[in-house]
Parts: sequence; C-alpha cells; structure tokens
Amino acid sequence: MAGTQTMATSLKMTKSGDETEDLVLKHLQSIGEQTTETEEIDVTTLDSPNRAKEFIQGTKDAGSIDIVANNCFDGQVAQLQSVFNSGEVREWTEVYPDNKGKLVYSAYISSFTFGEATTDGLATTNFTLRLTGAPVYTEGE
Repeated sequence: MAGTQTMATSLKMTKSGDETEDLVLKHLQSIGEQTTETEEIDVTTLDSPNRAKEFIQGTKDAGSIDIVANNCFDGQVAQLQSVFNSGEVREWTEVYPDNKGKLVYSAYISSFTFGEATTDGLATTNFTLRLTGAPVYTEGE
C-alpha cells in the first residue's frame, strides 16, 4: 500500500541566541500545507507566434504555513509569543513519521492568535509561519 500517515509528524524551531536547546513543538493539532508559487513575467512581443501571450517563470514565493496547537500553558506558548514579538527569522524543520523525509525552511511568525474560548472548547494557540527563501525537502530512509 502506498502512502504515509501524518500522525507523529513533528515541528522543531531551531534555537537562537542564549537558548540552550531547539524547541520541538508539543500538542500540535495541525501543520498546514506549504505551497510555493511563482510570479510570471510577460515576455510577449509584437512578433510573438500566433499573436499569443508568452511568459517565463519569475521569482518564487514559498508562502505561509498555519499551525494549530493545544494550549497547555507549559512555557511553549510564551516562547513562541516572544519569537513573534521579536520578528526574528528562525529555521524550522518538519520531520515526517519514521524519518521518511523532512522539510526545512526559514520563517518568522507573522500572526499569533489565542483560540476562541467556548463552553465545550479546547484552548488553542494558532500561529502562522511566513517563509522567507526556498524550503528544502530531503528524502528520509
């Protein structure tokens, strides 16, 4: 059977400054999709064949990734909010189950939200990673 289950995917924020260890995020509900898109550059000229527009690929934009985590108030939230407030670009690594592969990218936290509180709800922290540069995927074992 082909396919890889995503349960047990992890997300790590690489340490910076005086931090002593990387932060492996806990209690994640979801790691959103990562999509890279390109700009297009119009290279149409008056003598383009068949009077058709012509394009070449422009710069790439790796987009943003939305993260949702259970808010367990264990220090992780405060650390993430501190990184958000600093605007610092960090290295992030998604590792797929059984080391099947990993996605490494640089990003800053562009939004930080405490989820809605409801009578039967679960406290969540939602944040968005804005990628800068190109993500690098590496096959695992």
